[in-house]
Amino acid sequence: LNLQPLSLSTLCATVSGRLAHQFAEKGVTLIHQIPDDLPKIQADEDRLNQVLTNLIGNALHYTPREGQVTIRAGRQGKDVWVSVEDDGIGIPAEALPHLFDRFYRVDKSRSRAGGGSGIGLTIARHFVEAHGGRIWAESAGLGKGSKFTFVLPIFSLHNL
Repeated sequence: LNLQPLSLSTLCATVSGRLAHQFAEKGVTLIHQIPDDLPKIQADEDRLNQVLTNLIGNALHYTPREGQVTIRAGRQGKDVWVSVEDDGIGIPAEALPHLFDRFYRVDKSRSRAGGGSGIGLTIARHFVEAHGGRIWAESAGLGKGSKFTFVLPIFSLHNL
């Protein structure tokens, strides 16, 4: 990892801006609820860019036209958190514990042409954990959307 002080607010805006055209094309609304004054984190910008691109891209993929994806962030104690929440197809409860497993796919019948390879969330988990953080998914079930959240420690000179 190439660790440097990083603004999550700026990174979220950059990734969202890069995906804005795809959201507009599909007719899905992208909402930001990210404070500008979040504390910086000690992070590898390229790796977290991949994490956010994966989470936001997945949310777009699994959200139908006229749906919405909301990116939120905030501070909790000595950590900052980011969540990507959608009102898309949702995730069955039995699949939640396996989402970050390598090659796991909720819909086993989906071909690779219709979806990814099943490693995006595994990579996201490894990158978040390499930064000393954690990542998880929540869903109330099929048809009820999903929420992916990761937490990272706030940058401090003591972290160096």
